[in-house]
Amino acid sequence: MDLLLIAILIVLLGSAFFSATEAALFSTPLNRAKILVNQKRKNAQYLLQIKRDIRPTITVLVVFTNIFNIAGSIFIGSIAADIFGSTKIGVFSAIFTFLVIIFAEIIPKSIGDTFATPIILFLAKPLFYTTKVFTPLIHLIELFTRPLPKKKKTISEEEIRTLSNIGFLEGVIEEDEKEMIHRVFLLNDLQARDVMTPRTVITAFEGSKKLKDLEEEIYSLSHSRIPVYKENLDNIVGICHQRDLLIAFSQGKKEQTINSFANKKVISVQESQKIDELIPVFRKTRCHLALVVDDFGGTQGVITLEDVLEQIIGSVVDETDEIENLREEARKKNKN
Repeated sequence: MDLLLIAILIVLLGSAFFSATEAALFSTPLNRAKILVNQKRKNAQYLLQIKRDIRPTITVLVVFTNIFNIAGSIFIGSIAADIFGSTKIGVFSAIFTFLVIIFAEIIPKSIGDTFATPIILFLAKPLFYTTKVFTPLIHLIELFTRPLPKKKKTISEEEIRTLSNIGFLEGVIEEDEKEMIHRVFLLNDLQARDVMTPRTVITAFEGSKKLKDLEEEIYSLSHSRIPVYKENLDNIVGICHQRDLLIAFSQGKKEQTINSFANKKVISVQESQKIDELIPVFRKTRCHLALVVDDFGGTQGVITLEDVLEQIIGSVVDETDEIENLREEARKKNKN
């Protein structure tokens, strides 16, 4: 009887150990391993190497788990048959199976999932070297599994959206963070025409006009950057800044024309260009405003860096904005 109890204890502990290790390994994503390395946690480098190619280590864990579960069960069954005989061996098998399920599978895997980081960091180094030792066995097993198709795992946008929703419901992320994550994925679905300020509501100045002729308009501007055109809006020659115009007024330069304050650096984007492509354009050119043109070069509107960022963080309206949505205002004008 003592031998039977010792054998049961060894099988349960051995199987539980490898089940908990496997659960902890699966519960620690690759990105988490990289963070642990950056934090210089002990054995994190071994964990990172394991996670980069997890299959050999999982093979080792599965082999050892089955050795304890199958070989151990056979050994225990033979001892139990001698002790209890054929009449009671069925009852013993049912009880032992129940013990394996509870104490070698469910509880250890719950512990491995709950305390994944400390467990896997403690075991990463011996697990790494154990995998190295059993490399020949792993190669032998892979000879049988190699013909099976291997699908590369990728994370879809829908999965990330779902995870962000779960994170919000569990209180891990805030609602505004969840909304920003969702909006980021819309950037490559929107085109410049969808978020631009339409031509019909653009505030722009004719370049040949003098400051004194536009004094009232300049003081009442709600935008800091104003397109400057020659003859019509299809011929934008530059961008002027309200700040420069106000400084000119303070210096008594009212006779100067708008052209003298126009920055000749004007960038244009196609109205069909994706929004996510505009962010690097703004960063590279260091311009915060771009013309939106059609296939023939005609001005359809203007788009700013703020317009793009609003697609991520939501509408930004300050105290000077008399009209909250210029695109909606343009639609109303077109209807009228």
